[in-house]
Amino acid sequence: METKRIVGKGIVGGRAEGEAVVSTVPLCFRTEYDPATGEVIGLRHPLRGQNLRDKVLVMPHTKGSCGNSMAFSTGCKEGNGPAALVCLRREPLAVLSCVVNGIPMVSDLEGDLFEVIDTGDFVHVDADAGVVTVWKKPI
Repeated sequence: METKRIVGKGIVGGRAEGEAVVSTVPLCFRTEYDPATGEVIGLRHPLRGQNLRDKVLVMPHTKGSCGNSMAFSTGCKEGNGPAALVCLRREPLAVLSCVVNGIPMVSDLEGDLFEVIDTGDFVHVDADAGVVTVWKKPI
C-alpha cells in the first residue's frame, strides 16, 4: 500500500486518524452540515450525503460566521464531529472550534493537498509535529 507524508503547520495539537473526506470546496458548518447526524446537507455542496463523524476532513478552509463554531461544537458534543481537520488555509473560527472541541488541525501544507489525499484514503494526523501521513486506498 502506497504511503505519502505531507508536512505542514500544526495549528491545534493532538493526533487522530481515520478515513479522509475530501472537498476542494469550503464547507459552512452552520448551513451545510447537520450536527445531529454528522452529514453534509448542503444542496449544492459536493460532499452532500457524506458523513463526517470520525473522518479526517480535508478542504481549503471553512466558510461562514460565528454560527459555524456553534454548529461544529454541537456536532462534536453529539459525537458527530470529524476526527481532525486538514486545511490549506486556517480560518480563525475553525481554529477556535478545534481548540474548544479538542480536534487536531493542520494547515499550510507543502505541495498540492488535493493531489495527495483522496476521499477514502486512510489518514493519520499528527498536529503536534505538523505531519499528515496518507495510506492510499486500493484502486
